[in-house]
Amino acid sequence: MPQLNSALFTTNGPIKFTFAGFPDAKILKDETSNTWVQHLLFGDFITILDTEVVNNRVQVHSRNKTGWISVDNIQKNRVLEVNFVDIGQGDGCHMVTPDDEHYLIDAGKGDNMYRYLYWRFNLDENDSLPMKFKAIVSHPDNDHYLGFADIFKENAIQFDKIFHSGIVQRPVDHAKGWNTELGKVEELSDQKDYLLSLELTDLAVKNILNDPNNSSGNGSQFPETMALALNQTNQPEFVALNNHSGFMIGNGGANECSVEVIAPILDQQDGHTVLPFLKNNGKTKNGHSVLLMLKFKKLRVMLGGDINEEAGEYINGKLGSNAKSVLQADIAKACHHGSHLFSYEFLENINALGTVISSGDDENYSHPRPDTLGALGKTGYSKKPLIFSTELARSNKDFSSATIPELVNKYQKWEEAQKAFDDFKANFVDSPANQQILADLKADMVEKYKKINSYLTRYGMISLRSDGDQLVMAQKLEKDARSGKYDIYKFEFDAGEQRFVRTD
Repeated sequence: MPQLNSALFTTNGPIKFTFAGFPDAKILKDETSNTWVQHLLFGDFITILDTEVVNNRVQVHSRNKTGWISVDNIQKNRVLEVNFVDIGQGDGCHMVTPDDEHYLIDAGKGDNMYRYLYWRFNLDENDSLPMKFKAIVSHPDNDHYLGFADIFKENAIQFDKIFHSGIVQRPVDHAKGWNTELGKVEELSDQKDYLLSLELTDLAVKNILNDPNNSSGNGSQFPETMALALNQTNQPEFVALNNHSGFMIGNGGANECSVEVIAPILDQQDGHTVLPFLKNNGKTKNGHSVLLMLKFKKLRVMLGGDINEEAGEYINGKLGSNAKSVLQADIAKACHHGSHLFSYEFLENINALGTVISSGDDENYSHPRPDTLGALGKTGYSKKPLIFSTELARSNKDFSSATIPELVNKYQKWEEAQKAFDDFKANFVDSPANQQILADLKADMVEKYKKINSYLTRYGMISLRSDGDQLVMAQKLEKDARSGKYDIYKFEFDAGEQRFVRTD
């Protein structure tokens, strides 16, 4: 029988693997059936179980399903993957580069990102992962960083770098005469206020995190959360990002994946390295969020935190005539969850074909705001720019009157299973019989937790997949259709327009 061409898969020891081709692929029930058992997105990882080709199909396993896939629907090369996770009100993004490097860009406020990682990496079975993660904390607002608390406590997830904006929020230090939780603010010779307390080295940040004066009181939540990372097996390095960082990864070459740091844009005034103080603490830490441009071949993706109107104007002014060429993106993550606090000219320079808004239900800001949606439409590229929303993409299963009792029941069963495990472990007497009981209780607890996890992590996420020439944006349907599980939008680079354009 014919064998699968080795140009379509990679061998790593006993494992042979490949990836789903553009724009998606189906795992079929058997070698002749047209009934699908799993729907995969462009770039999804696939394990090949047998290289024998039958009816132009091979047997595979992916996303907990086994079946057959067409040889025409697989490819050897990994793609860029950016998952805008539905973390409720806040931001949380998981990026996987074509070189299999993993970045968490913010993590929301609750445990949504942790639950996503638990599901994605089967943490009930894996007590360690083969890769180290890198975290990017766009700025010290708790709907962007507090979700890292659960993640830093998870032994299986280790970090080697934590990137940040250089602004470290902490309790007020009255002894130093500071009246701001962001550090020292001072009016300089141009009669403008500036933030002077920028923490630009690993040592400076760790000194703050290790200072017991910063571990309690108003303003201590950020250093307390970041300090949890210091308990990892090997302490990660804290790296401040700003316009002088250049490229966080890569160097912007035409055929590689790179991430360019656009902001915060540091200034020099009276011999100090500073950032403008933007009216108050909130505006300042939001406005000087880390702003990144992800580049992969021809693709440009803008990733930012809570950049506001004042900061947008500041960035435009600093970039000057280069603003449009620096900021223009094919896909952009909307800054500040669709807030009305934006610079229209900043959005014009971004000119995105697709914008992703990360927001939640449990908030008192009415995000995304109607005027923001209108502005994104007017400033977007093409006659029909796209706006994706984690809040809108979320299934109403989570919140219907019929399913809330079901979810509560699942959660209560998990709590009961967890208590049973903890109680037995607390009074554990070692014996073969008790070891088996403990293992069974743990398995029961894990299984019930996975049911909650599946219930809450399946919907709301917006996925970007690209090989640099082709691109898909996808959101999960609330109910499987005959055509599959996803609502998929296809794009490719148009040489004439020098932009990505829709092809569906």
